[in-house]
Amino acid sequence: MPMQNNLAIFYCGTNGAGKTTLRGFNKDTVQIMIDSDHIAMQLNPNNPRLADSQAGRKAIELFKFAISQQISFSMESTLSGNSILQRMKKAKENSFYIRLNYVGVNDPDINVKRVKARVASGGHFIDEVTIRNRYDISLQNLIKILPLCDEVFIYDNSAEQPNLVFHLSENNLTQWVDELLKWCEELKNSLEIPNPVIT
Repeated sequence: MPMQNNLAIFYCGTNGAGKTTLRGFNKDTVQIMIDSDHIAMQLNPNNPRLADSQAGRKAIELFKFAISQQISFSMESTLSGNSILQRMKKAKENSFYIRLNYVGVNDPDINVKRVKARVASGGHFIDEVTIRNRYDISLQNLIKILPLCDEVFIYDNSAEQPNLVFHLSENNLTQWVDELLKWCEELKNSLEIPNPVIT
């Protein structure tokens, strides 16, 4: 990574894919962590969903502050809306080095089960239809945003913990596992990168 560039790290994937878990593993050296779910929990511990719109506004303020002050930051998103694409674009236009960590699973059933388990232990609720819709949209948006990214790490988290499957940099694809799950195979085919390196 060029020394002069500040770092913008995006953790993306459908609800229940394991973005927060991966962020915990990675322990990024950034000054600002933007997570609207965490902000909502701080604003209204008893019912964070009531604070969602306020938390969203706070997250946008933090993002704008990080961009204007050239401060390294990380941020989570399901990658299912247009706003995250605009934020990546904004960071890129402001000379940030964009690192994307995308976490996926092989079947949206896994996402649904994990969110149900999270709700049972006091976490936030997302309805099943939304989760299933986001599964496909998120993967479609992943293809769209790759040109904005300097470096991409793609993880599969279908089992117990996130496993690195692909690393993508300067149009070079490195594959870190021998056998690919269906979603990874489909993603690889849609990337259309010649001669991937298998480590």
